[in-house]
Amino acid sequence: MNFNNPIGSAKADQLVQLLELQPGNRALDAGCGTGEFLLRVVAYHSANGIGVDRDPQCIAAARESAATRQLTSRCEFRTADVNELVTERGEFDFGICIGSTHAFGSGEAAYPNTIRRLTEAVRPGGLILIGEGYWKREPEPEYLKLIGDPVGIYRDHAGNVSFAEERDLLPLYATVSNEDEWDHFEWSHQLKVRRLLAVSPDDPTAAARLARARQWRDGYLRWGRSTMGFGMYLFRTPGGAS
Repeated sequence: MNFNNPIGSAKADQLVQLLELQPGNRALDAGCGTGEFLLRVVAYHSANGIGVDRDPQCIAAARESAATRQLTSRCEFRTADVNELVTERGEFDFGICIGSTHAFGSGEAAYPNTIRRLTEAVRPGGLILIGEGYWKREPEPEYLKLIGDPVGIYRDHAGNVSFAEERDLLPLYATVSNEDEWDHFEWSHQLKVRRLLAVSPDDPTAAARLARARQWRDGYLRWGRSTMGFGMYLFRTPGGAS
């Protein structure tokens, strides 16, 4: 699994190729994880990038991947809280936040805060790509209880687009994860848990982790697969050509 979200590799490459970036343009990936999407952007467009994530293991993996691809000189990864990252207004040409809007705020504040912060960081007429969840249908109370509070998803697919448009972003492109991508994402996590437990059967947390994995699997099959969607939304910031 290349990404910690339900987007397939082919769809990610399609998005990268759609971007209107020039060599030397600067990209910021907030909540970059292992840096896979940012590294693809940097490689394809001969751009420069900064990836930020709070997880030191993810950042270590991102740096290793950058070194393997000989992109270290053009792609920097930092272990940090994105809210503490100091940037100049309009410093970047492209802002990215895929499946990490919670880094900018809890629950209902996550998506609006992400839009605001990336709009500040990206130059007028620059690009913003946000990967965000949405409701395919009204969620069942049992599913909301499983997810926990705050759930962080409050709109449908069209609502994610219009919400950003109301904040002066110009929608350029949108796509959603299909069922195959969702199944691969969810079942890959199940496989990971099983393999880790097989390697460390005496782990004192094993029983609890396995029980949680089963609970999440059952919730996905019963509710999540038909309820939760994931969209990728590409916008242009105010001040650019339409």
